[in-house]
Order: sequence, then structure tokens, then C-alpha cells
Amino acid sequence: MLKLTPYLRIGGNLLAPYLDGIDNFVACQADSSWKEPDPLRLKPAETYLRNALTVGILNLLHRQAFLATDRRVIVLPACLKDYGDWDCVAAEGETPRECARCHPGCTINETVERFADERTTVLIEPEDLTATLAEIKGKNGTIGVAGVACVLTLLSGFDRTIKLQLPTQGVFLNYSSCGHHWADPAYNTDYSLGRLARVLGKDICDPGHSGDGRGETYSLERPHFSPDDFYQRLDYLAAVFADDYLPFFRQANPSADLYGLSRDVLKALVPDLITRDNA
Repeated sequence: MLKLTPYLRIGGNLLAPYLDGIDNFVACQADSSWKEPDPLRLKPAETYLRNALTVGILNLLHRQAFLATDRRVIVLPACLKDYGDWDCVAAEGETPRECARCHPGCTINETVERFADERTTVLIEPEDLTATLAEIKGKNGTIGVAGVACVLTLLSGFDRTIKLQLPTQGVFLNYSSCGHHWADPAYNTDYSLGRLARVLGKDICDPGHSGDGRGETYSLERPHFSPDDFYQRLDYLAAVFADDYLPFFRQANPSADLYGLSRDVLKALVPDLITRDNA
């Protein structure tokens, strides 16, 4: 049994700027009448830390396999679409998983503009992500998946891609604001396009998305914090954890391949995985 408590304490200190608003946010839910109770909004700071750290470790584990793939699929959450006074064609059309390019200011549209090409497809997360990715894999062979989601739901996507044996990279939303779990009314969230560019191995600058948001959970709203700062801290933490702990996982299960090792890490660090069914 791995003794994770000291390490989580170190991680909590390193990521403290991004976790310090969570416990107050949770406490406020008891007095909140603006929205029905939601399990996601009641998770303590340690749950965020465990989820973020695990994504960082899985990114590290999957990196080389992801870079070796010929085709990539970027999966974006619907909360990135523009919440304006217009109708999102993609949300109502026959193929809602594809961006209809109906609004130039939409982050999903911008992602398509910057990253979609002959080897990279951008999808708005479909209802059955597993079936959609299995279908794409069946037509193209091994694909690399780059998923964007909030801290508490990104591992749900990893869980599905690990089962499909698809190398995956995760990118966090800068804050949570979707109408399903967090905000009423919902408002636009964002993510670091520069981080996604680096994940994809593209040498481009971040196009000016600062990440200074209105989120009430992990705190990127302060102007002196940035997505780059967050990822530098997380990547360092994941690398230290990998050096210290992955030998124990490999010793315990020497025959495990990349996906078996990923399952072992996920189960050990996040035993109460949040999925679509229990979110």
C-alpha cells in the first residue's frame, strides 16, 4: 500500500494557489438556493488535487505513445461553445459532435481553425464518447486523443480511452461554468490553446487567452496566476511522483503494459473516480 499522504501534502502546497478557494466554495453550497445540489460542487480540495495529479501522471505516461500516432482526435466539452444570443447549429444539428463553424467568436470554432487538419479531428463531446472513439479507431487504427475538461471530469474521459487502449493527453478548462453542474445561468469557460498546441507538438504561441476567469472553484481568476504557471507546477509534481512511485507500480505488476499501468495509477490515486453516471 503506497503512503500517499505526505506526497499529497507536498502537492497541496505546490498547487495551493489553485486550490485555496475550494473549501469555502463547498461550505457556501449549504446556503445556496440557486441550483439543485450537485455532487461535483461538494468535492473537497483533496479531490481536485488527486484528479489533477493523476491527469499529470497519465499525460507523462502516455506522452510518447501519443506523439507516435498518425491521427489525433481533440474532444471538447460543449461548455466551450459561445453562450450568446444565437443558436449553436452544432448543438441542434444532425451531427452535434462536429462544430458547424456558426460563430467566429466561439472557442470551439477557434480550436477548429487552429488545429483541425488532415490528421486532426475536433469533436464536441458526444453522448457516447466510447462508441464514437471506437468507431474512429476502427476506421483509422491507433489514434491519439487530446481531451479538454474540468478538473473533476477529465479522468472520466481517461478511463474510457484507457479501456480502448488509446494514448491520451488531458488539458484542463481554466475554470468551471457549465450549466449542468456549476453555474446558473451558464457562462463561457476557456482553456489554454497554447497548452493544447504543445500537447499536439505544434510550435505556436498562445493566442492571447489569459485564463483569467470567473470560476469559483480552482482559482485562475487572479491576474498574477496563469495556465502556464499551473501546468509548470503540475508537470513538475507529476514528474517527481513518477520518479518516486512508478517503480512500485511496475514492481507490483511487472507484466502490465501502458494501459494496465495507467489503470493501476488511476485506481490508487483516485479510488472514487467521478464518471458521467455518478457526477
